[in-house]
This record gives sequence, C-alpha cells and structure tokens, in this order.
Amino acid sequence: MKRIFILFLFFLSITSVFAQSNILDNYINAALDSNLTLQQKKYSYQKSLEALKEAKRMFLPTVSFEARYTVAEGGRTVTIPFGDMMNPAYNNLNSVNQSLNMPVSQYPEIENYSLTFVRSPEQETKLVVGLPVFNYAIIQNHKIKKSLVEVEEINVEIYKRELVKEVKEAYVKYLQAEQIYNLYNNALSLVNQSLKSRQSLFANDKITIDEVYAAKAQVKQVEKDLTEANKNRTMAATWFNFLLNRDFDAEIEIEELTVPVITNYDLEDLKKASLSNREEFTQLGKFIEIQEHTVKLEKGEALPKISIGAQYGFQGEEYTFNDESHFAAVGINLSWSLFTSGQRQSKISQAQIERKILESRKQEIELQIQMEATETYYSLKTAQEGIELAEGELQNFRLSYLLVEKKYQQGIVNYLEYSSALNNKMNAEIKLILAKYTYQIEQINLEREISAYEL
Repeated sequence: MKRIFILFLFFLSITSVFAQSNILDNYINAALDSNLTLQQKKYSYQKSLEALKEAKRMFLPTVSFEARYTVAEGGRTVTIPFGDMMNPAYNNLNSVNQSLNMPVSQYPEIENYSLTFVRSPEQETKLVVGLPVFNYAIIQNHKIKKSLVEVEEINVEIYKRELVKEVKEAYVKYLQAEQIYNLYNNALSLVNQSLKSRQSLFANDKITIDEVYAAKAQVKQVEKDLTEANKNRTMAATWFNFLLNRDFDAEIEIEELTVPVITNYDLEDLKKASLSNREEFTQLGKFIEIQEHTVKLEKGEALPKISIGAQYGFQGEEYTFNDESHFAAVGINLSWSLFTSGQRQSKISQAQIERKILESRKQEIELQIQMEATETYYSLKTAQEGIELAEGELQNFRLSYLLVEKKYQQGIVNYLEYSSALNNKMNAEIKLILAKYTYQIEQINLEREISAYEL
C-alpha cells in the first residue's frame, strides 16, 4: 500500500511538473492542432470511417441502369422444315382438286423457316435492383472495418503522445541551447575586456607579448564556441517550429521549467505502470480481433450466399418503349461454393497463423516496454547523480576561479593560469546546464512511458 501511495505521488509530480508551464501547454496545443504528420494520421482515421460506411451500405439494396445495343452477324441458326412437312400435302391436295375440277385456289409452296439466335440489331435497356439476403462475408467485413476504425483512432492517440513528448523535448533542448549560447556570449564579453586590458598593459611595458597572444587566442576560441552554440540554438529552434508547423525563424517564448528531483519511486512499480495505460496494447488487441473476424470470414465462405434481384426494362430490335417490348423479372439467387480443393482451408490457416504472430508480438512489446521503463529508471538515477556531481564540480571550479582572479588582479599569477581557471569554470557551468536539462528530458521520457500526460 505504501509503495502504491508513493507511486501515486510520483505520477502526480510527473503530471504537474510540465503542466505548470502555460507557455509550454500552449505550444503543445498548437502542435496538436497543426502538426503535419498528425494531420496525416487524422486523414487515415477519416478514410477508415468512410470504409466503415461503405461496409454498412453493402447491406442495402443497389440500383443500376444498364443499356445495351448490339449489331451482330453470323451465329447459330436453326431451320424449321415447315416447307418440307407441308408442301407434299399441299401438292397432293392441288392434284386432287385439279382431277375433280374443283374451283378452288391452289395451295402455295411454303419455304422452310430459318431462326437466327443472334438478332441484329438488338437493344436492351433496363433497371436492375439487387439486395443481399444472407452473405456471411459482408457481416464479417463490416466487423473488420469497424475494428480498423478503432485501430486508426488509437493510432492517432499514440502519435499525439509521441508528439507531446517530441514538443517537450524540443522545447527543453532549445532552452538548453539558449543557456549555453548566453554563457558563451557573456564569456566573449569577459575575454574581450581581458584582451583590452592585456593590450593596455603591454603598451605600458607591464607584461610581455605572450600574454597578449594568449588573450587573443582565447577570444578566438570563445568566438568559435559561440558560433557553434548559435548553430545549435538555431537548429533547436528550427526543429521546435517544425513540430508546430510554423516558420522556422518564428520567435519562441522562453519560460524556465522547475523540475524537482524525485527519488522515492520503485522500478517494479514503474514497470507495472508502463504496462497499465499504453494504447499500443489496445491497438494490438484490435489487430488480433481483426484476425479472428478474418478466420470467421474465410470459414463463412463455405456458407451459401442468398440475394434477391429484380429487373425491368425494354428489349427488341428497335428503341420502342411500349407494352410489346417491355419486360420484368424477379428472382432469388443462391450461390454455394461446395468444394475449393483446400483453398479455403489454406486461407483459414493463414489467418490463424497471423493471429498467433500478433499474440507473440504483444508479448514481445510487453517485454520491450518493461525494458524501456528499466532504461528510463536508471537513466533518471544517473541524471540525478549527474546534477549533484555537476553542482559540486561547478562550486569547486567557481571558488578556484575567484581565488585565481584575485591573484591575477594582484599580478601574482599570469594570464595562462587565469585563462585555465576561467575555462574550467565555463566547462563546469556547461556540464551543469546539460545535466539539468538531461534530467528534464528523462522526466519527459518517463512521462511518455507511463502515459501520464492527459491528452
């Protein structure tokens, strides 16, 4: 119980550390509104919604207009022997009538009738209505599309969390680069003053030329470091503005983040927390669910498909729309695949294997997340110790610099010793800046691991 309470306090501190910055919160909200990659994720989600609508509409009737006009030649013909059957009888009757001098007309010769199966020309114009009555594939397809919508929605949430993490890290790295730039800028002013002092003393024959050269060399070194720091600051600002989909040179408001050092948390609790609220597991569960529907879909292919249909239209050799050329038909269709030589079973087996792969992947991600939580835990501890060590180092070098500076002003030590003490102090200040912001970044990583930020 005590461990859970400590973990709750830790989560509360993680959530409140960065939430206290209104400026950072505003930047996060801006990124969530305008980030280009997030917009693409949302478009994919909208596309999946349209696919779900399409799957729903497959249960509804369809109406289509179809028209056909053909001109054909040849084809099968059937001869009906009306002449062969009737002409002998007619000839006999004519002979009888003649012998009896009957005043009647002669019976005519009848030609055999040829029937052509392909009419030329021929037209057919009709409306066709279809409605599925039972189709198991449509039912399972709808369930699959519904699960895919949920997958895309979770995908958006996952990227939102990643985006929040990226924005916070980018902001912290910009603050870090800004502080280092200011440090070198102040140092450049200090060494320039020292150079002027060295040049004045040399002009009055108080010191030798080597100290002037040493002062000039230090100025050049600080200028070089300042140029590098300015480049790092510019690139940090560019990346931050890119995440917010803004102009790369847009101004960034600066607000220092107060991050308390927290030590009372437990590794096992962090592992449990990292597994309790991760969207990735829900998403994998949906993928497994999709494979289950796919198995049912393939098994359902063995069931009959029943639909009803109706047609109404006109057909004939000419475009005449009247009672003689119109037709109507209503029917029920049954399709039943009885034997597929094992193809259906192979598809079922593939879907079942894919589900096993996803279940194995879920176990792998669980271990991976626990490993990441472990790495973050030890990185935080290292960062905490790094702050303490950097503070102790800076305190010692700062005291050393103050003593050397006094001796330097009194002429007890030369410029090289003074320059060395100044460099040591500057390096220690940079180490402390890096240590503090490294700790903040590790806090951000931990926040992402346990999904502590409320979207």
